[in-house]
Amino acid sequence: MIRVVLIALILSVSATVGAQLPSPILGVADGPGGRILAPKTAEWEGEWVSVSSRIDDLERRGIFQRAAAAAHGPAADDIRRAFLKRFNSDIGRVRIVAGRFTFLSPDGSTVIGTAPYAYAGFAEQMSEGREVQWHRFSLTSGFGKYPILVCSEPYGVLGQWMIVHGDFVAGMTTPRHDSGGKQAMMVPADLSAEALSDALDTPEFASFLLSLPIPEKKEERAKP
Repeated sequence: MIRVVLIALILSVSATVGAQLPSPILGVADGPGGRILAPKTAEWEGEWVSVSSRIDDLERRGIFQRAAAAAHGPAADDIRRAFLKRFNSDIGRVRIVAGRFTFLSPDGSTVIGTAPYAYAGFAEQMSEGREVQWHRFSLTSGFGKYPILVCSEPYGVLGQWMIVHGDFVAGMTTPRHDSGGKQAMMVPADLSAEALSDALDTPEFASFLLSLPIPEKKEERAKP
C-alpha cells in the first residue's frame, strides 16, 4: 500500500519554536468549542528529508540500473542525472513547526538556517487526472535564502509532498506549481533508507524515471 501511495504522488507530480510568530501564519477554523487558531503549516508539521538526499541508497538498491535495463536505451547514470536535474533543490532536510521552517543538513546534524513564513494562499492544478493543491508561503524574517516556498498538499499514508522554490516561483504572483522551479520530493525523516527503497523499487517508478527528459547520447562519428 505504501508503495502505491508514494508512486501516485511521484507520478503526479513528515524542535521547538523560538520567538513568537506573527499572526498571518494562523488560520481560523470552526471547532466544537468555537473558533480554533491553527498554524497554516499544520499539514506539514514535522521533519522531512528529500528523496534526492537518499539518492545513493536508491543507486545501491539498483533502481536506476533496472530502469535502464527495462528501457534498453539510456544508461543508469543518465537516468540518475535526469532525476537529479528535475529534483535539483538544495533543501535536503527541513523541520516545520507552527510556521517556522528550519533547514538542516541531510543527516540533521547541522542547522543551516531558520525563519518564519506567512501563508500566502493556494492554487489548484490538474495533474495526472487529479487536482493538486499548491500552497504558497512568504518569508517574514530570518534566514533569507528561500523568500518563497510553494508546497504541495501532503498526500497518502506517508504524508509525502513536494517543495518548490527559487527565482522562478519567487517571480510568480500565484501559488501555482511549475516544473521550472527548483523542487524536491519530501518524505518523513524517520523513514528508513530500506523502506524508501522498497517503496520505489517498482515498475511504476521505473516508468516514471524513464518519462523524465533524458539526453540522448550523440553517436561518435567514424574517424576517416
